[in-house]
Amino acid sequence: MSRYKNIELDNHLVGVIRHMNAVEEYREVLQNLQTVWDNLTLLGQLSGTGTDMSGTRQAFNQLTGALLNQLGSETLKKCVLEMTAKAQVAIDILVRNLFERTADIGFLATDDDIRQFLMRAAEGGSNVRAGRELRPMREELTARFAEYVAKYSVYSDIVLLDTEGNVLARLDEAADVCQTADPLLRAALETDGAYVETYGPCDLLPDRERALIYSFRVTDAEGNAIGVLCLCFRFENEMERIFANLATPEDWSVILLLDAEGTVIASSDGFHIPLGARVEPVLDEEYRIVRFAGREYLAATCATHGYQGYRGPGWVGHVMLPVQHAFNKDASEMLRGVDAEVLQTVMDSPSLFGDALRNVPFQADHIQRDLNRSVWNGNVRQSSAKRALNPSFSKILLWEISNTGSRTKDVFARSIANLHETVVSAILQDSRFLASLAIDIMDRNLYERANDCRWWALTSAFRDILAAPQMPPGGADCMTAILQTINGLYTVYSNLMVFDADGRVLAVSQPGEAALVGKVLQEDWVRHVLALPDSQGYAVSPFAATPLYGGRHAYVYGAAICAPEGDRVVGGVGIVFDGEPQFAAMLQDALPRNEAGEVPAGCFGAFVDKSGRVIASTHEAYRPGSRLPLEAGFLAGLGRTAGSAAIVRLEGSYYALGARLSSGYREYKSAQDAYRNDVAALVFIPLCEAVAREQVAEMPRLNVRSDRSVEGETVEIATFHVGQTWFGLRSAQVVEAVDHAGMTAVPGAGSDFAGYLMYQGVPIPVFDIRSMANAGPARENVERTVIVLRKGETAHFGILADGLGEIPEVLVSRLQPMPGLLAGGNVLAEAIVSTESARKENLLVVLSVDRIAARLVAAAGELVAAIPLNPRRESAATTVLAEQKAV
Repeated sequence: MSRYKNIELDNHLVGVIRHMNAVEEYREVLQNLQTVWDNLTLLGQLSGTGTDMSGTRQAFNQLTGALLNQLGSETLKKCVLEMTAKAQVAIDILVRNLFERTADIGFLATDDDIRQFLMRAAEGGSNVRAGRELRPMREELTARFAEYVAKYSVYSDIVLLDTEGNVLARLDEAADVCQTADPLLRAALETDGAYVETYGPCDLLPDRERALIYSFRVTDAEGNAIGVLCLCFRFENEMERIFANLATPEDWSVILLLDAEGTVIASSDGFHIPLGARVEPVLDEEYRIVRFAGREYLAATCATHGYQGYRGPGWVGHVMLPVQHAFNKDASEMLRGVDAEVLQTVMDSPSLFGDALRNVPFQADHIQRDLNRSVWNGNVRQSSAKRALNPSFSKILLWEISNTGSRTKDVFARSIANLHETVVSAILQDSRFLASLAIDIMDRNLYERANDCRWWALTSAFRDILAAPQMPPGGADCMTAILQTINGLYTVYSNLMVFDADGRVLAVSQPGEAALVGKVLQEDWVRHVLALPDSQGYAVSPFAATPLYGGRHAYVYGAAICAPEGDRVVGGVGIVFDGEPQFAAMLQDALPRNEAGEVPAGCFGAFVDKSGRVIASTHEAYRPGSRLPLEAGFLAGLGRTAGSAAIVRLEGSYYALGARLSSGYREYKSAQDAYRNDVAALVFIPLCEAVAREQVAEMPRLNVRSDRSVEGETVEIATFHVGQTWFGLRSAQVVEAVDHAGMTAVPGAGSDFAGYLMYQGVPIPVFDIRSMANAGPARENVERTVIVLRKGETAHFGILADGLGEIPEVLVSRLQPMPGLLAGGNVLAEAIVSTESARKENLLVVLSVDRIAARLVAAAGELVAAIPLNPRRESAATTVLAEQKAV
């Protein structure tokens, strides 16, 4: 612990709390109140009222520290969670993308057109590039590269090299590079892996300081290397897209990618933290306060979780946030659309908060009860003992203590509400962020599926075989072998198929689906495929149960196969996306995790269409094709540009629901894409059970007109309430109010006898008068107080009260006596006095200590044994005699 402006703070808050405006505001208010309490404590000691505020002052000081620590910790936690989420997503989304690139290079390097060109080039000698006979082939290959990049727009260039590094063909023909000496050439020719991944300066791209290139060797039929293929990834363009999804205009955080040496290789704000800068990764703790360019930052770093065993080039995601701007977000912004009653139910639930956080309101309530009791006792002592040196001053002092207590209670209530709002808003923000992550993963994944079917439809063997007047010998086997090779590399598909212009299946990739061969596909998506106008088009089936996926719900992507001349459609490619495990894995990767890396109980995710029909879900109850029972209008109100968050009721519980509608990725689902399919990602985080809040009605305030300034004999009435009713007692008959903690029940004593309480070293009997006083139903969730009453000169006992009121001074003439023989002599009241309220005039019943004692003796017999008020050592016989004389 460390001291900050006279407050004991956790060490991790000292460097940042001064930047937390809301916490600083509460600190100033609470410390001003602390000064008031210091003054009131001193005045109480000097006034002679016997009101010692030192305990309240100390408890207030301790709670102030606990409250500020909790406020600061939750504010910091919310900020750090947001930072780490951005860092994690930045690197993980990129790694997912790059994983696809590793598959692309491996597959494209086996392309027959590329292989044939290289073999022809090798036959033409060293002057191939200038050779006339290769020019048409090079133009065709360049056009093929253009077709590839038109679909896989993540690439800026494709370069084909011979084994000596000579550039034989490339998409960017304007590049004036004839040969490369880059080490990637030798690495691609010699690697035992499936690809070579390089990042740095490369002579193939002299206009770039650094480039991310995927390369692999091309081999002949015997496996001999005959060239190297290079795919140049649009790294800067891709990072701009990732950063744009993570950062907002009002966001001060800078999202970075760092290489293994801590060098910035991508920055969401290059003017703030430029490329090439060196920063220290923070991998050994959640965050760290660091300095960069003369400014303090919160910094957080995340290594990738990896994807399908691939962990990328060894980079990390890193977020830096200027400390002075880190905590300026309004936590209540996320809660503005939440129903107030629902929000209060959630904030009242203990399940969201740790023990330290849950204890804060209990501590505040305990301080307030002690304070109310101290003020009440001060007024009682003043009226009974007349010890105050200046009665008027003492009354004002006690009033000021009470007023300061109310102000303190209000500050505590507001700060605790702020604390709870911070926790709930953080959960809502997390759910919205994770939903955005889930739909981004889905869009990026399905972008690849739309690309795959279109590219595979351009396979020369497919085009030649299907354009022939009749199936060539071995044609079906050739297509089957190609499909099996593709499916072996791209395992996200349950089956691949080629069909002719009539929709008849000619070849499949999975032996288990061989029964499809020869059958005519009747589904609508097949007709759409066969009607596509060019190689950029594709069609997707509705998400529905299909025999192509064993009767389960699936998306099937398709593209048209055109004749080599391009003048007619001769068939199509159909690829069945294995959505059940793939969508489940996407959702699982987007769910929140606890400190152990596990998904918290009750959290689940779903992909749904705008009608609420489930596409995928991690919850067993919501299977594909079923409907999520969400409120009408929630999904319809989703926009494409931003996510939403709400608290919803589902199956008897409240959830934080984050939602984001699909907005596509690159060309997929863009304005230029004819495909439309509104899908939303939903992330549910459980909050609490959706039970009706217990409405604990406040006791109506008691207003008894004070006669202090009126001439005449007066008496002070100490008021309190039991059950649903206010009562009064003559202050002279009251000793004080004490905490009921430590009271011991007596088995079999009856409901009116509450037990014994040690008071001034002696056990006294305590009674519950609610039933005999007809006080109405018991009040729930209240900490009861024992009012110690004086019986005669030497004995006293206690009664339980649910709360304490004011001690007004009233004229004796206002007391209307109650006859002692009323109700057979069992009445507890000695008088009634009128009270005032906003709506009508009521009566306050003033109880008689003697009549209470008499009733209790009759009801409880020997258990009502009075204990001497000022006990002294007496013989057992004397004690028994005193008990017998108590009535």
